Amino acid sequence: MASIVSFLQPPFTLAHTIPTGPIVRVAPNWYSISDPTAAKLIYGHGSKYQKSEWYDAWNPMDDLSLTNLFSVRSSTKHAEDRKKVASLYSMTSLVAYEPFVDNCIEIFKQRLDEFATKGQLIDMGHWLQCYAFDVIGKITFGERFGFLDAGNDVGNMIDFLDGSFTACSYFGLYVWLFPMFMKLSKYLGMDQAYVASFSFRHIQEAKATMKNYHVDLPSHMTMKVVQAQAQNPEKISDYDILVTASSNVGAGSDTTAISLSSVLYHLLHTPASMKRLREEIKLSGITGNPTFKETQAMPYLQVVIKEALRVHPATGFPLFRVVPQGGEVLAGQFFPEGTNVGVNSWVSHYDTNIYGPDAATFRPERWLEADEQQSKLMEQNFMAFGIGSRTCIGKNISFLEMNKLIPVLVRDFDFELSQDNKVDGWTARTRCSLTVKESSSSKTIVILICAMDNRQCYNTRTVVFGVKRK
Repeated sequence: MASIVSFLQPPFTLAHTIPTGPIVRVAPNWYSISDPTAAKLIYGHGSKYQKSEWYDAWNPMDDLSLTNLFSVRSSTKHAEDRKKVASLYSMTSLVAYEPFVDNCIEIFKQRLDEFATKGQLIDMGHWLQCYAFDVIGKITFGERFGFLDAGNDVGNMIDFLDGSFTACSYFGLYVWLFPMFMKLSKYLGMDQAYVASFSFRHIQEAKATMKNYHVDLPSHMTMKVVQAQAQNPEKISDYDILVTASSNVGAGSDTTAISLSSVLYHLLHTPASMKRLREEIKLSGITGNPTFKETQAMPYLQVVIKEALRVHPATGFPLFRVVPQGGEVLAGQFFPEGTNVGVNSWVSHYDTNIYGPDAATFRPERWLEADEQQSKLMEQNFMAFGIGSRTCIGKNISFLEMNKLIPVLVRDFDFELSQDNKVDGWTARTRCSLTVKESSSSKTIVILICAMDNRQCYNTRTVVFGVKRK
C-alpha cells in the first residue's frame, strides 16, 4: 500500500525530540523505537514480527478474512498474495505503462497553460493529486478517471480517501469497532460505491475483451490480471482482481502527489539544487517526455527524489509489528512477546547518526558524497516505501510517475519564490502557492502547492513563487 495518512505523525515525531533515549512509550504496550538495528530486526527479510491487529481496520471489507496486501497480517499469506501480482509492478513492466503516464503529462501541461492564460488561482497540491489519480486510473484500467479534465473531486474519491484513511487510523486502535464502522461508512461520506463500480465495470470489460481477442490485448494492469486468471483460474480469484484494482486506486495517488510536492517545494527553497538539476536535464538533450530509462541516466534527479522522500516521507507513524514468541531485546531493552513496536520513518530519516549532522536539511548531495559504508547505512534506513518483505508493491510505479514528470516541469518552467511570502520549512498543516507566468502574454496565475499534510490542504499560510513558461 503506497499511501497512508500521517494522522499520528506529529506526536510520535515530537516525542523522539525529547532526550529520553531511543524508546518512547506511546500507549500501554505500544512503543516507538529510534534505532537502526531495531529497524532491521523488526522489518528485515526473514523477520518473525507480524503486523498487529491495528491493520485489521485497513481491510477492504468487514470480513477480516478478506484482506489486501497492506492489511494482511500473516507474513506467509502476504508472500502468497504478493506473488500472484508481483510481476505487474516489476521494473520490466514499467515500459508498458509509460504511454499512460505520457498521456497524463501532456494533459497536465495543457491545464497549466490554460490557467496561466486565465490568470486563475489553483491548488497545485490538488492538481498533483489529479495527475496521480489519472495516471493510476490509466495504468490500472486503461482509462483516466478524468481528474485532470474536470479539475474537481471526481466521484468524491478524494474526500472518500481522506475520511477513510483518518477513520482507519482511529479504528486500528479500537479494531472491535471496525465492523460497525464499515456498516456506517456510507452514511459518513465514505462510501466506496464509485470506486467499486468503476473497478467492477472495467474488470467486466477486460473479461469480455479476453473472450473476443487473442492478440494485441490492452496492456493495462486489470487486463494483465484477467489474463493471468484465464491461464490459472485456481490461482487468481475474482476477489484478487478486484482487490488489486481497488488497492491501486486507494494507494496510488496520495503518496505520489505528496512526494511530488516535496520535490518541487524543496527545489524552490534550494536554488543551487534546482540549478544543478536543470543543467543535468539540459545536458541530456531530451526535448519531449523522457522515458524512464533516460531518467535513470540522470543521477542528480535520482538523489533529488530520494532526498525529498527522506525529508518528507508520506508514512507518518510507526508501522507497528508484534514482538514474536520469547520476546526480544531492541535498542538495549527487552520487550516481551505480544508488545507492539515500530520505527517511524520521520524519526529514522532525521537521525543524525545515520544521515549526518545536517539531517534536517534538504541536501541531495549527501547521497552522492557518502562512502560505501555510509551509503549502505542510509539505504538500509530509508523507509519511504517501507523496508523488507513488506515494502510497498507500488513503489516502482510511484517512481515512474515522479521520474517522468519532474524533468518536464523543471525543464519547461522557470520558478521564482516570492520574497515576501517565504516560509522556512513545512509543517503538517502547511500549504504554499506558486505563480505561473506565460512568457508570451505575461499573464499570471497563482498555484497552491500544498500537500505536506499527506491529504487535504489546510489554509494556514502560503508561499508564493513564480513560474515562467519557457
